[in-house]
Amino acid sequence: MKILSRKFILTTLSVFLLASLLSFPRLDDLSLAQTPPSYNQEVEEGLQYFRKLANEQLSLAETLVAAIKSGDLEKAKATYVEARPPYEQIEVFAGSFEQEDSDIDARPYAFDDGEESPDFKGFHRIEGFLYRDGNLKAAIPYSEELVASIRSLINKLNDPSNFSAASNFEGMIAVATEVPAKKISSEEETWSDQSLLIFKNNWEGIYSQYKPFASLLNQNIATRVDAGYQACMNAIAPFFKSNQVAATPYSSLTNQDRRKIVEASYQFRDALLEARAALNLS
Repeated sequence: MKILSRKFILTTLSVFLLASLLSFPRLDDLSLAQTPPSYNQEVEEGLQYFRKLANEQLSLAETLVAAIKSGDLEKAKATYVEARPPYEQIEVFAGSFEQEDSDIDARPYAFDDGEESPDFKGFHRIEGFLYRDGNLKAAIPYSEELVASIRSLINKLNDPSNFSAASNFEGMIAVATEVPAKKISSEEETWSDQSLLIFKNNWEGIYSQYKPFASLLNQNIATRVDAGYQACMNAIAPFFKSNQVAATPYSSLTNQDRRKIVEASYQFRDALLEARAALNLS
């Protein structure tokens, strides 16, 4: 039985964000309207990007199935890393497709029985089989099920009624908080040691959904959001090589390296809080 859903975790994080909102100056003069507008055009623009990513994710997952079935463990590991980025961007909207998020990306702590739960599946189930156990045969059915889960995700993304500007910003802010408050512990990719790849794509996913709103904001706020995002990218830039998806193993980072990541992600989060308030969505 699942005890901690993604929606519950992100909602809990959002509650703690309310105190942060109180520390900001009043933005009434920057708000676009007293009644929150729908921003349907901006939401749709962001969704188009995520739909494209979801189709890429499907192709990558199908390639992962083939690599696992090939019997070549190193090839399967490399293909696993190549397959990780798209959903880690799409994850920003996880609260709008909670079951698919659980099936694709949940970790053992989300279930009463941990790894022994039949509900534990998706990328992290496969990760353990490949990097910890070296058991390709055991990974096969989970890789096939992952493909089915991604198809279901595509269906959810194709239904605009699942999304709104308010809920989307909630997801952006929650994930921007989750990176420094929780994922920094290295729980994200315990066995593959690729947590930096996850951070990078979480931030890119957040920024992609913020961008359609940027032109509607006061320039000072937009500049702060851009600066926060760039600080995140700068914090991890030394750990990526051009033309290579995989990052430096997260376990090799010093505490100072991790501190920069934490500070940058909170800077990004705080700027997003300002943007949400100015858009009259908080």
